[in-house]
Amino acid sequence: MVLNWQFLNRAISPISEEYTLMNLFLPCYNELRMKKPEVVILHGWAISAANKEKWHAFRSELQSQGIKSTFLPLPGLSTELATPWSLQNYVEWLEHTLADSKEVILLGHSFGGQLAVRYTAQHQSQIAKLILVASAGVRDYSLKARSKRAFFYLLAKLGFMLKSIPVVKKLFYKLVGEHDYESAPPVMKETMQHILADEIREDLYQVNCPVQLVWGTLDTITPFKTTQLFLSRLSNARLCSISSARHSPQFTHSHKVAACVAEFLAALFTQEVPEIYETRFDFRAKNNV
Repeated sequence: MVLNWQFLNRAISPISEEYTLMNLFLPCYNELRMKKPEVVILHGWAISAANKEKWHAFRSELQSQGIKSTFLPLPGLSTELATPWSLQNYVEWLEHTLADSKEVILLGHSFGGQLAVRYTAQHQSQIAKLILVASAGVRDYSLKARSKRAFFYLLAKLGFMLKSIPVVKKLFYKLVGEHDYESAPPVMKETMQHILADEIREDLYQVNCPVQLVWGTLDTITPFKTTQLFLSRLSNARLCSISSARHSPQFTHSHKVAACVAEFLAALFTQEVPEIYETRFDFRAKNNV
């Protein structure tokens, strides 16, 4: 489904015929009509110089929907870090990066979602809309997850000597599912520890802008059931579930995720424009619209 961002043509034409004063405002409406939405992308936790390239297909899908995008390479993941960072360090970096930006639409995947939520909670007036794709930042407190963390902690304390053996070390990380940690350099290992320890549960209460959640139903890294917590704590959120998708639906189901994003932005845009008309002309009441 390709959404037509020229929909205001149909809204303006019948009004301008009856209300000639509308001609006074046509220049600003024409500018609004031609303006395309733009999203700022915060990628997930992957230490790779090819992060931007991986997002190419999805960004092309957004472009086909009339949506521009800006990709922000995250320090330590797409570029190197000299010292370990905390989540707040990433917030301060993003604050500097977006210093001259207003009405920002943030799109964050996994760790990028965790960062987007924390940033939005601290910069509410700057963020207009938020799109979270399989966001991280909320720990799973199920018995299985707690047992896994306890196992990780036990082996880390008692199995230090065994882990020095390459084969055993590889098996250890495979068992606990910490492949990102295994391959990370020392600076990023410590950074990852800081990030994993910093949850965004309370930050969700502070996010007041419209939020679109996009989640794969088969996600095992940030389980689909996590959406219940997000929806219960966010004041204005909606969910787009991607059947058969896992943790990165923007890569495996690019068209579907782009369509969800486009529908979300279009729905918000069409809700905002009539309010301007109603305030100035009250055309809906006069025309029974």
